[in-house]
Amino acid sequence: MGTKGMTAIELLVTMILAAVLIGAAAPVLMTGVESARLNAVAGQVVGDMRLARSKAVSTGWQYRIRGRDQSSPSNPKNRYRIEGRRNSMIAWPSETDPPQQTADEYVGRWIEIAANYPGIWINNSSGSPKFFAGFDPSGRLCTPLSQCANGFSPLTITKVSTGQTRQVWVSLATGHVRVQ
Repeated sequence: MGTKGMTAIELLVTMILAAVLIGAAAPVLMTGVESARLNAVAGQVVGDMRLARSKAVSTGWQYRIRGRDQSSPSNPKNRYRIEGRRNSMIAWPSETDPPQQTADEYVGRWIEIAANYPGIWINNSSGSPKFFAGFDPSGRLCTPLSQCANGFSPLTITKVSTGQTRQVWVSLATGHVRVQ
């Protein structure tokens, strides 16, 4: 009598209640984490597309985002990078070129989506394994599209576990990039 502290039963009941509350909250927290990943990837892709557009305007070069949404032995899937060339007389860098900048071209590093954002997938809705979104020196989507972009269509970013998506669009008329 008159001792301070908890009995073993009181401690056990407290631990069981805490475990039940944590168990109930875990799915909600995981859903929030995965949604945050989806939004982070969409934000990063849009930011990099806007960066490519900005570089095109500030340098007078053509810049593009080159991506890969399917796998082949020499070109891993689920990645993209920024590339630039001084003008259309210069060939675009090849997919195997390392990151570099020369007087005629710029090659950024590959952004590996799966490594940075597990459970998130990028996909070109046209079904092609590659996707491009290129910008001319005025900041518009390159026209004809064959010069800078191979028929860019919305880029879909998917949370694999739920199928939730975000789509990245580039306005043909203005080159503005947006996400839905």
